[in-house]
Amino acid sequence: MDQPLDRRATLRRFALPALVCSAILAASYQRTAEGTRHPSPWGYRLWSFGALAYSDIIALHEDRGAKAHPFPYLHDKVEYPVLMGLGMWWPSVLAPDRVGYFALTFAALALCALGVLWVLASLPQSQPWVWAASPALLVYTALNWDLFGILPLAAGLWLWAKLKDKSAVAVLTLAVWTKFFPLLVLGLVLVISLRHSFWHALKLVGIFVAVTLVLNLPFALIARDNWQWFFKYNQIREIEPSLYILAGLDPRGFAPTANLIAAGVTLAAALALAVTELVTRRLDVLRASCGLICVFFLANKVFSPQYWLWVVALVALAGLPGWLGSLVNLVALGDFVASFSRLHIQSERVWAITVWFDRFVFFPTVAARYAALAACAVWALAHSVRREVAI
Repeated sequence: MDQPLDRRATLRRFALPALVCSAILAASYQRTAEGTRHPSPWGYRLWSFGALAYSDIIALHEDRGAKAHPFPYLHDKVEYPVLMGLGMWWPSVLAPDRVGYFALTFAALALCALGVLWVLASLPQSQPWVWAASPALLVYTALNWDLFGILPLAAGLWLWAKLKDKSAVAVLTLAVWTKFFPLLVLGLVLVISLRHSFWHALKLVGIFVAVTLVLNLPFALIARDNWQWFFKYNQIREIEPSLYILAGLDPRGFAPTANLIAAGVTLAAALALAVTELVTRRLDVLRASCGLICVFFLANKVFSPQYWLWVVALVALAGLPGWLGSLVNLVALGDFVASFSRLHIQSERVWAITVWFDRFVFFPTVAARYAALAACAVWALAHSVRREVAI
């Protein structure tokens, strides 16, 4: 992994993409913020599906009683890791009404998006424009809180490139306890750290354990059931539109088997990368991370639409070819339109149109999603070993 550029060189790569990125983020806010004026949560959902402007940030504000400031895990059961729960909560303290809550949350997410762009501009092999001009930022920035996890993932990899191993592991641990699957990237980093020595790697594992305990232990001791809900929920969660649905499998009955398949496939890919690193000592952490996360998304029973932000960020970080970056962005936009058009059609309860739409639009779009993910995974993994010896 190449050393980051200096500040001046980074700024040159950052300036113009940042202007474009900021314009896209402003348009994203403008198209989504209109929903804050709808008084009814269900009325908002009906409007937002039809307008293709749905946001969990707005919808869950009412569902979770944000005006009462319920503290995550202690007063509220949250289906996310602790830092995501806190990220959902803190804007409600400063701006409890729906308009202020959404504006403050979006501002924080937009800053995260620009922070990711700075990392991309700093890393020589990365592609800032793939992220800065991405339509995924237009449609997914306000959909959920995922950018709170993408920034520490990118920042951790940037610190790793600067040879600040301890800081990198600490920041990557923050990403893990925001969205959890960055654990796969952290695992690759820990394996690569064995190039220095076993004891160096063990120290980094200790940092991960220490930060994990600081973040989780208070909640695990005080509100154990609510803290455990994230893990329980993901075990029992039904299969959503994914490869399993394309195969015609039962969303509820096959879910436990899908969990095992996803775990097995992901761990097999991770093990293959670990062996590759131990044999060659030339694994490129950016491309290996991109490939491994794409494998996880391929095998997982759930692919939430905003996961495209993670894919675009990883494709940009890994410097995948321009045609793959363009493909990912095109499919990401199409996936958003198809997914929320489907919800709009279902809310209208016109079942004949729903069946037609699923057959000729939605399921082909889901197939295109997985074809794009597979292409990214194959290319990234096939190019994950550097030709020159990594330092």
